[in-house]
Amino acid sequence: MTGSIPTLPSSPALGERDDVDGLETWEDPIPRRSQFTVQDLCDAFVAASKAQFSRRPKQPSREERAKRIEERQRNILLTALKKYAKQNNIQPSELEFMEVKEMSLVVECPREYVHYNFLVKRGFSDGEPTMFFAEVKPNCKGEGDVYHCTPLEKTDSGHCFACNHGAKDLMHPNAGGYLGGHKEKGSFHMELVLDSDDDVCYL
Repeated sequence: MTGSIPTLPSSPALGERDDVDGLETWEDPIPRRSQFTVQDLCDAFVAASKAQFSRRPKQPSREERAKRIEERQRNILLTALKKYAKQNNIQPSELEFMEVKEMSLVVECPREYVHYNFLVKRGFSDGEPTMFFAEVKPNCKGEGDVYHCTPLEKTDSGHCFACNHGAKDLMHPNAGGYLGGHKEKGSFHMELVLDSDDDVCYL
C-alpha cells in the first residue's frame, strides 16, 4: 500500500500577502491575515498611551512655574542674607529682600556656583535700595551652601571670567571673596533654571 504524501500549504501568490492589512506570526512561515488589522493595533496603542498619560501628575501652568521659580530664588537669597546678617551682627529683619536683578551659573568642573545680584532694602529707610552680590551652591539648601554675600558699591567691578561670557551686567565686589570665575580657562557661563527645592536644570 502506497502511503500518501502530505500536501504542504502553498505560498501565497504575489499580491495575496497580508503585509498591509494583516500580520505574520512566528509559528506560521506563511503570511496569513491576522484577526487584528494594523489599524486595530494603532488604535489600541493610542488608547493605551492616553490612559498612561492620564495617570501622570498634572504639569504646572507657565504662571505657576514662574511663581515657583521666583519663590525658590527668594528663599535662596533670604538664606544668603541671613548668613550675612549673622556675620555682621545685624538683625535679619533689618534686611528686606526685594528682587533678583541678575543671575549666572559659573561652571568650573567639577565645581559649580551661582552668582546673583539682588536688591535689598536696609533698615526702615525709605531711601534707594542696596544692590547685593551673593555666591551660592546651585541647589542651595542652607547657610552652608552660601559661599559669599555682601552689599555692592556703585564703583564695584570685580572680574569674573564666566559671567563676562553671558552675564556682563552682573556686578562683582572689588574686594573679592567669591570663589568662582577666577580661572581664565575652564570657567564658563550657563543658563540656570530653578524649578523646585530639588530640581535644578541647565540650558
